Amino acid sequence: MMESSHVKFSVSHLTAQAVVHAVIERARALGVPQSVAVLDARGLVLALCRMAGAPLVSIETARSKALTALFGSSAPADAEALPPGVSRLPRFSSVGGGLPIVSGDRSIGAIGVSGGTAEQDLECAHAGLAAVHGASAPKGHDGEVAGRRSGGADRR
Repeated sequence: MMESSHVKFSVSHLTAQAVVHAVIERARALGVPQSVAVLDARGLVLALCRMAGAPLVSIETARSKALTALFGSSAPADAEALPPGVSRLPRFSSVGGGLPIVSGDRSIGAIGVSGGTAEQDLECAHAGLAAVHGASAPKGHDGEVAGRRSGGADRR
């Protein structure tokens, strides 16, 4: 039987660090301590940072916002875009501050920011997203700015 293989695009760890740096710089400019989470395409944490002074709960809230964004919603305006009932699950957020990281037509990760108002969180998330798409974002070992490819056999 022939094995099928697939290619998964995701955010590289270097790009995740660039996102964290950009979010922190924007948060400093706003004078608002923030927490930021960067997730890969599977919803696993690549980078997580809580600035000194950011509320402790902002760590989990940032992760929740990123996970919600990974599913295609930058709540609260797009909460109805989530599959029914998802917004009530413990790891999802109905508060704005998360953005998906998209390459072409693929969601390759997400950013979640928490610690300020929803508007401040979203402004900082946009700064992080700009680092992904900007020319100054570090390149991974394969040369892709936004992510990396990982291939492997799917042995189902």
